Amino acid sequence: MTPILTTAAAAETIHFRSATWPPTPLQLRLAKAGDTIAEQASVPLSAELYRPPGKGPFPAVILLHPCSGRLPARIEQADAARYIALGYAVLALDNFTARGIADGGCTGGGASVDGVMDAYGALTQLASLPFIDPEHIAIVGYAFGANVALSAVEFDGPERLFDRRFAAAVAYYPYCPEKLSVSVPTVILTGALDAWAPPRSCERMMAQRTGLGAAMRLVVYPEAHHAFNLPLESRRFYGEQLEYNEAAARSAWAETAALLRQAFGR
Repeated sequence: MTPILTTAAAAETIHFRSATWPPTPLQLRLAKAGDTIAEQASVPLSAELYRPPGKGPFPAVILLHPCSGRLPARIEQADAARYIALGYAVLALDNFTARGIADGGCTGGGASVDGVMDAYGALTQLASLPFIDPEHIAIVGYAFGANVALSAVEFDGPERLFDRRFAAAVAYYPYCPEKLSVSVPTVILTGALDAWAPPRSCERMMAQRTGLGAAMRLVVYPEAHHAFNLPLESRRFYGEQLEYNEAAARSAWAETAALLRQAFGR
């Protein structure tokens, strides 16, 4: 099928470091007594920054890749162009290269914790740029990146550790946790035929919601497989089907754009 957008956007590479957990209350008390707080290790990261023309300040989206790593350049650039057309900047983050993680690296332990720290490092970096609106930065993730996005906005979770918070979250075909409340408006977009991250995990999670936190919405597309929004050739990845679905991709983009317009106020 024809991709929903083929226009490419130009980017510049920026460098920053992943976030680290702030000192604990005990560490702070000991520091006041004269002890030294050990420096926490962080990882140097790179990302591609796409921005609309003009001076801004622009709302922004942090884009998190799937298990396979960075999206092919033509897809990432076309993806970014859609956000730019709405007046939003995009930071496409690379979680794997700096850690030497290859294709499928998200099967390793601890990757989601590292991913959350990377996301907050990206949030801090974006918020420091003069042409970015620091109060209107959202997170959008695919597969592995979607799991990271959900963890990053968990109610009473990591956001309590940082000075900045995300304005909204969009999770494309995650494997949902058993229970989750979110701190910001969130939409989950997945396919009924997804065998890699079966939608029943998200349906079970939604059924157990108590109303705590911000609004969260689940949309399941009846004829869609995993990676339904990525205009790649149909293939199998680790034994599971990946397949583009134009109708689902268009509908999911409309959901994404609607949530961002609501969160950003434009």
